[in-house]
Amino acid sequence: MSNTVRSKHGCWTCRLRKKKCDETRPACTTCVGLSITCHGYGPKPDWMDNGDAEKRTADSIKQIVKFTSRRKTGVRVPVRISALKLAPMSSASAPATKSTHDSEASRITTPPSDYKFLQNSRSAAEESILLMHFLDKVFPLQYPMYQPDIFEGGRGWLLALLLRTKPLYYAALALSSYHRRMLICQRISQRCRAVARVQEGKHLEACLIEAQKAMRSVDRFIQSRHNEVGVVLSIVQLVFFELFAGQNGVWKTHLNAAIDLYHKSCEDKLAHLGLSQVSRAKLCDDQPLKDEGAVVTQEVTTFRFLGGTIIWLDIISSVTSGTAPRLLSYHPGVLASDSQTKLDNIMGCRNCMMRQIGRIAALYAHRREATWAVTEFHQTAMGITKEIENELTGLEDPGASGKESELTGSQTDSITLVMKMFAWMATAYLHLITHGFQRLEELDAPISRTISLLRYHPGHLIPAVVAPLFMVGCCAREGDEQEYFRAIYASPQFQDPLYKHRARISSILEQVWTRRQTIGLSWDEVLEMGQVQTLLLL
Repeated sequence: MSNTVRSKHGCWTCRLRKKKCDETRPACTTCVGLSITCHGYGPKPDWMDNGDAEKRTADSIKQIVKFTSRRKTGVRVPVRISALKLAPMSSASAPATKSTHDSEASRITTPPSDYKFLQNSRSAAEESILLMHFLDKVFPLQYPMYQPDIFEGGRGWLLALLLRTKPLYYAALALSSYHRRMLICQRISQRCRAVARVQEGKHLEACLIEAQKAMRSVDRFIQSRHNEVGVVLSIVQLVFFELFAGQNGVWKTHLNAAIDLYHKSCEDKLAHLGLSQVSRAKLCDDQPLKDEGAVVTQEVTTFRFLGGTIIWLDIISSVTSGTAPRLLSYHPGVLASDSQTKLDNIMGCRNCMMRQIGRIAALYAHRREATWAVTEFHQTAMGITKEIENELTGLEDPGASGKESELTGSQTDSITLVMKMFAWMATAYLHLITHGFQRLEELDAPISRTISLLRYHPGHLIPAVVAPLFMVGCCAREGDEQEYFRAIYASPQFQDPLYKHRARISSILEQVWTRRQTIGLSWDEVLEMGQVQTLLLL
């Protein structure tokens, strides 16, 4: 019998559930398999008090286990999934206005009564399908280079956030439903597609309505000044939804809102995000994760992913808007080479190169607004050029040359290849804001190396390098080079049905090539072409 006795050193979740724990660190196998929070092996949590707090935590875990178990066995879950709440914060970090916070939180975690698909008997099964479609298909399309570290718990933070943040949950379901419908339409006969396109338009409208309902609860939550991380991520999700749905520049509104909230959160030292004290300290001091337990790991991982995503989108949007990144002042810290926020884990390019692209966007904004002297402009441009060259030198394999140098040894690493693409983008971008489309022979090397890399490497990287493809493609020479970029833009990897806006990117590229035949075309004129400033290069 002694062999079956539960370990007294198991994780706190297994002790609470009175289950045997295999004591795997940082999260035990049982908790990971059930998609529940593993509360780790550290000091006894404050909520484990044999009272109401412990009961609430136990009830929350039971609900998640019930949902996960039924989804795995194909049994329909209840039509209305109850609110899934976080474990209570420790007494040291609990806000003074706890009752107010609970009231506000319940408004977010409880499904709104006006969601149409909650009213029919099939909604629970449909939600399970859509939720898994989002996790398995849609999220990887949004973040093709995202590779969470094992110590971060994989994508567990995302599932937990989806289940406890209803605006994010429904925004994700709306996008998942839209994408799944498009894929299904591709498989039907040609004769039925005309009808399907009409239905697709109606379906998109319905999805937008559902997403807007989700955002109404977000607006109420923002006004309460207790901005949970999940709600901010809901807004970011709406940016993608509007972009994919072809809503032109509507995505800018929500991106600006996300940027504002990120800025306010940093100003408040993360006081209004519902984070534990330990997580806030980790984030404010930019400390690495060690073995703080699953709650802290999830909170820190989520905020770093969220912050990195917002900064990335801010930089990319500034390229086509002709403005400086709004979060530029945070770049020296958040995008430092030793920062714990690592953009290469989120979108494929390391912090240092994205920081240079942000500097180029800011440099262009200064030049456009005539706020800098010519000498200051050129000195800054020279400094950026040197930084780019240093980074490229660090990426080269000194023991190889030519095409093979991009395919041997450590250079086969996808991050390195994406990093090179963004470095060549930065080189082309800086040239265009400085010289326009004159002296393009100076870009022969970046253009030929871009083509060489893509030609000799699998196409799965294409979704991660849309911005470099556009910027370098603008400078491609007539003939074989432009034909190659046309082929890339027509490839299945680029023309994913979810990314409808990419057809506009290829159209604008054709306009640039045509207009280049006119002597003196400038980057200013490119930005004034049809809807370039409403384009997000993803």
